[in-house]
Amino acid sequence: MVNIYRVFVMLLVVLPISLAAQLLVDTLVYENFQGNWPERTLQFYDEDAYGSDSIWINLDIDGAENAQNNPQDWYISLDFASPDSIPASDTNFVAASVSWMNDFTIQNLNWMVLPPVVVGEEDVTTLYWKSAPYQGPRYVDGYKVLLSTTEVDPFFDSYTDTLFVAAEMIPPLPNGSSDPAINALNVDSFNFSMGYVHADRYTLEEYYYLDQPGDNLYVGVLEPHSVSLEDYHGQTVYIAFLHDSFDDNIVSVDDILVVKEIIDATKGPELENIRLMTYPNPVDNYLLVRFWLESPAEVQLELYDMNGKRMLSMNGQGRVVGDQNLQLDLRRLPAGAYNLVLNLDGAKYTRKVVRR
Repeated sequence: MVNIYRVFVMLLVVLPISLAAQLLVDTLVYENFQGNWPERTLQFYDEDAYGSDSIWINLDIDGAENAQNNPQDWYISLDFASPDSIPASDTNFVAASVSWMNDFTIQNLNWMVLPPVVVGEEDVTTLYWKSAPYQGPRYVDGYKVLLSTTEVDPFFDSYTDTLFVAAEMIPPLPNGSSDPAINALNVDSFNFSMGYVHADRYTLEEYYYLDQPGDNLYVGVLEPHSVSLEDYHGQTVYIAFLHDSFDDNIVSVDDILVVKEIIDATKGPELENIRLMTYPNPVDNYLLVRFWLESPAEVQLELYDMNGKRMLSMNGQGRVVGDQNLQLDLRRLPAGAYNLVLNLDGAKYTRKVVRR
């Protein structure tokens, strides 16, 4: 398989002395939707073309018109949560899909299918992405991440494995659902389908906000997610994002990344391994920082220019064990090279970052 989305091939985690380990990272798929769909995208089912390592599929199955006069399938949109102070030319773009139909009895069925991914016999292969519903908790949109191990058929019946489910709001609405003084912002007053409710039921404040004081809904901020593909060693898999909400609003997906990783411990003892990655690199606007914690830690990210001047700082606060995803907004920084420093309870790890 030719990996045309290969962004980086080898990263070196800078560890304390004697803990250096080489992390080989192969990017199988990466898409940030900055302005356009991937160059080769089908908006119809083509049995002969499907299975190519470079083709995405964007398909509207329900065929119903939405109530906002937006495209009926997935489409490129400005990030809902982009600050007004950022010029539109510099803002983040996402893939968006609408579930608010003219006929509210019709279920939205928009499919976005990645190029096929070959999962090696011993590779650590992981899917990463970010998502946000436009609004919540009232009319919060849900979606599914599905997987097939066979080439897809026109009706997508082969997608029998569910990797992730984002919950949607389900009726009936509670009393005062539009009034912020009653239940509009009271998450516990709403019902949701099975699955993960955005921002952990709106308890993670970095992933939502009130646009204006007195508003009756939260605007969603892109939240990172990840799923391991370890159950599919030695197989070619097909991954799909299905927006299947009933009569909600809009959902966005961004920064879809599939990577395989191999830790080469021959460069030093296989001790602490934080698996630090930055992507994309070079970067245009948003730098995503991913690492692994073996134990809870206080986390701080700092970005320095080549003269040692600190340009940005982010306090990740107390982080629990497991996979971590942080995002730095670089849009106000000039193009050039920078040093990223990740501080974990006093231990520092660095990476060189280039902003285009």
